[in-house]
Amino acid sequence: MDWKQPAESSEYDTEEGLSLALAYLEDPSSVPCPSCGPGQIEVVCYLEAHSMAKGRLVPTAPEDDYTVVLYCHSCGRAAALDLSRDERREAA
Repeated sequence: MDWKQPAESSEYDTEEGLSLALAYLEDPSSVPCPSCGPGQIEVVCYLEAHSMAKGRLVPTAPEDDYTVVLYCHSCGRAAALDLSRDERREAA
């Protein structure tokens, strides 16, 4: 994979966010920054996904429904990846 120059934007774009999500799902312990490459991303925290929807930040373990917050020490950008699975189904 060719690494881009560090971004000038303070946010990851959609393509970069998807790259982060796929890398995290493949190996949560080794997520490369789409711009800066490997060894720069740190997991900052895990938050309850459903509490975030209600505007509350509640720390949790990386199990079931959670959001992981990642930070790149090189480009200074962060990403929140919602790994919750909405299994609510409407009654027929």
